[in-house]
Amino acid sequence: MKNKLLMFSTILALSLGGCTNNFEDINTNETGFSNEQLEQDFNQVKAPIKAMERGMYVLVADDWVGDIQFNLNADIFSGYMGTPHNFEGNANNSTYALLDGWNYAEWDQKYNKEMVNAYKLQLLTKDKFPQFYAWSLILKVYAMHKTTDYYGPIVYSGFGNADGTTPYDSQKAVYDQFFSELKFAVDALTVQAKLTPTFFANPKDETDGTTAGGDIVKWIKFANSLRLRLAMRISNVDPVKAKAEAEAAVAGYGVITSNDDNVLYKADHPVATYSGKDNWADINAGAAICSVMNGYNDPRRDKFFGKSSAGTFQGIRMGSLVDDNYRFAKADQFSIIGDVVRNSTIPWFCASEAHFLLAEAALKGWDVGGSAQSFYESGIATSFAQFGVGSATAYTNDDVAMAANFTDPLNAANNIAGANLVTVKWSNAASNEVKLQKIITQKWIAIFPDGQEAWAETRRTGYPKLFLPTNNLSGGKIPAGTFVRRLNFAVKQKTANPAGYAQGVQLLGGVDTGATRLWWDTGVNKF
Repeated sequence: MKNKLLMFSTILALSLGGCTNNFEDINTNETGFSNEQLEQDFNQVKAPIKAMERGMYVLVADDWVGDIQFNLNADIFSGYMGTPHNFEGNANNSTYALLDGWNYAEWDQKYNKEMVNAYKLQLLTKDKFPQFYAWSLILKVYAMHKTTDYYGPIVYSGFGNADGTTPYDSQKAVYDQFFSELKFAVDALTVQAKLTPTFFANPKDETDGTTAGGDIVKWIKFANSLRLRLAMRISNVDPVKAKAEAEAAVAGYGVITSNDDNVLYKADHPVATYSGKDNWADINAGAAICSVMNGYNDPRRDKFFGKSSAGTFQGIRMGSLVDDNYRFAKADQFSIIGDVVRNSTIPWFCASEAHFLLAEAALKGWDVGGSAQSFYESGIATSFAQFGVGSATAYTNDDVAMAANFTDPLNAANNIAGANLVTVKWSNAASNEVKLQKIITQKWIAIFPDGQEAWAETRRTGYPKLFLPTNNLSGGKIPAGTFVRRLNFAVKQKTANPAGYAQGVQLLGGVDTGATRLWWDTGVNKF
């Protein structure tokens, strides 16, 4: 096995080039034990499993790479957050002047940490320990679905090719492999769950750094929930496959529908470091989410944001031209990100999201065991329970409140009327588009602060209706009046993997800019 790993690391270091550049973890013997000793309690899999879980985000508090991996792109593009920092003289992602020096971070992090360790686990476990191979596949799909949803085509099936090539897969091919891998994982773990409730003999084993705690059934539900999420993602481009995958996801152990099964990674959320003048002062609440939640008088605001000096929940609009008044002199006029990122957990998948996914599936007429209205209302109630804000009854029955107008206390040029004009209360008489808008709006609120998932869903559905950037400094690469659809490929790919990069652009089906839609981003919702 050591020889196989050495051969793999040598080949991969030569072949992958710009996909990754750190392979020291591949051949490191974490314990100094022999292979036989390692296998006594599956010690050989523990280090790469831990590395995959921890590697989803750059977590080191003083590491700026985490800031650019998701916070200064997806978190802003989703409408969740805004930056008070005038990076590059305001010519940055917020104003659609996409920065290559930022937008490689998701690519590098996922190949350096996730794909390398997933391949290592494949070599160690595929032929001997299917339960651990299954676990690694769930982690790999969770990691890489975010990466493909940033860029589009990615290196996936050909990662680690012995011939030294690093070809790209189309996004459709990547999603097909995701579904295949999740099915394998669920099938393998369903067999394993009948034999043992946990991955390791010691139920207190701390290899699993999530709240699932090595519980096999909880990991099955997580895999099924990912399958449901991804099925909905492709529902406008391949509705037949989407329906089949969604209905399969709710079979057997089903998806996460109880907050007791929420999967959270137990670590300090990086955004806690990035928000607030006593920290990095790089990020604040976004104008769009404050508009919606202020309009609804949503009680979850107190969990999500701190109040401004005026006692309000005050965001920053994407595309604002900001100065040091926003960041320091008058920073207290804007809301920082609140307790939701200061509870030593990072949400991966929570029950409320599954309820809203099921609501949309039911709206499409799929057989998922309930009605769109019932899942929609239970999703709101489940979110309220998760954040401990009391009964959701009055909120759910409000048929008056809508998104509020946005006012910038420092620059009236950023002011804008509320855009997402739907009430909370369900109406069977409403059109499917309005029903979908309600479902996605409430899901968007409930999954905060996961800007990566929120950005994907706003692109897929067009909901909630967000504010266009006040200033679009893309130089025409993202046309005025449109939203950013993706990040440019990691710039190092152009020189380190030119053949792969050219293939990726061809598979993208458009130019390598932020304006090109991804495969599943059709612009039309199907019911």
